Amino acid sequence: MNHPIFSELRIFKLYALVWLIVCVVHAGINVIIYELPVELAIIDSLTFNVLMFFLGLSIWFPIVYSDRSKGRINTIFQIVLVGALIVFMWLFLGYQFLELIFSEELINQLFDRNALIIRATVGGLIFMIFVMIYYMLIFYNELEEKNRQHETVNRLLRETELNALKSQLNPHFLFNSLNSVSALTITEPDAARTMINKLSEFMRYSLKKNEDALLPLRDELKNIARYLEIEKVRFGDRLLCELDIPEDCKNQLVPVLILQPIFENAVKHGVYESIEPVTIRTFCRMVDNDLEISVINNYEEDGIQRKGAGVGLTNVRNRLQLIYNRSDLLTINKENHYFEVAMRLPQTTK
Repeated sequence: MNHPIFSELRIFKLYALVWLIVCVVHAGINVIIYELPVELAIIDSLTFNVLMFFLGLSIWFPIVYSDRSKGRINTIFQIVLVGALIVFMWLFLGYQFLELIFSEELINQLFDRNALIIRATVGGLIFMIFVMIYYMLIFYNELEEKNRQHETVNRLLRETELNALKSQLNPHFLFNSLNSVSALTITEPDAARTMINKLSEFMRYSLKKNEDALLPLRDELKNIARYLEIEKVRFGDRLLCELDIPEDCKNQLVPVLILQPIFENAVKHGVYESIEPVTIRTFCRMVDNDLEISVINNYEEDGIQRKGAGVGLTNVRNRLQLIYNRSDLLTINKENHYFEVAMRLPQTTK
């Protein structure tokens, strides 16, 4: 683990500024309270605070590399031992330096019994402040690391769930399409051959885009066009489609293959159950930086009540929940023989 004070230049500058302020305050106390000469007060302050400036940096290493697994008592003993060593070095080095500059009389004044006790106490308090700050930083770093690991695990879980959901979409559609091809091979062999070719193009696109999380709406619309071409081979003029998509919406990002199960649901519960033409209308607009997509189809009331919404829309709802972490992005409305699926897709995701 890197030293927190050296991790960023601004932190080191703040650390130096704090010690500069401490130096000024210390010198002021020496002059005002202890009535020392200004020169002596300044040198005394600089000597001991500069020493603690560097010793304080060194306190990080025995703390971060101490073996905390051996128990709290052992950790406390290590801290006390390091603290005693740091305070002793602080007093000894400061004394030795000042002894080279000042007379024995001034040295005795600065290091009489009471002054020595006060200095040792202040040194111990400064040491404990360093210890508390460093332990707080260690705790914060460990908490951040746990949060990062938790986010990584959640992301992997979401990706796994998304892949599981997407893996249900293609086989589900493929199963229905192959059943249709099987029926067409007897009655309309040419239509069956056309459907197989279009199905191959659709599946190739789906496999190619399977790993992408988001893609422009215009690409998804191209995919839907492929899907509708496949279904029109089977249903002909019974399947109609209308698109009202402004150009500014086509560049917005949507989850890959998010529209296909909605259109499949419209075909399944509309065209399958109706002898009249069914029109699938798609509308799109931007609302508060969200992309709103609405897919509406007419249906026969008895057919949709008999079959329900199916697995496709459930998968769409679950995928939106996993991608955007919201449960309110898909709404379903049934009114006056019209079935509407509306999605609201935020354009800023995590």
